[in-house]
Amino acid sequence: MDPLTIYELVAIAGVIIGTYVKLKTDITRLEAKVESNLNKIKDLERDNSNVSKMLQKLHEDLNEIKLLLARNQLDK
Repeated sequence: MDPLTIYELVAIAGVIIGTYVKLKTDITRLEAKVESNLNKIKDLERDNSNVSKMLQKLHEDLNEIKLLLARNQLDK
């Protein structure tokens, strides 16, 4: 088996470093996407909470309208 030449060692080191840099870049990009999606989820949860509050208020108002209509029918 021939010993590796300096050129081959440099080429192997370059490939290893290039692979490491690419993987590190991919990981960083994926972490940014995950963080972005987590922020979107938090926004959706906040919006969902607001919608729930609005629906609860609407439900209360509808019940009040029903009561007013019932009283109106009784008064006739």
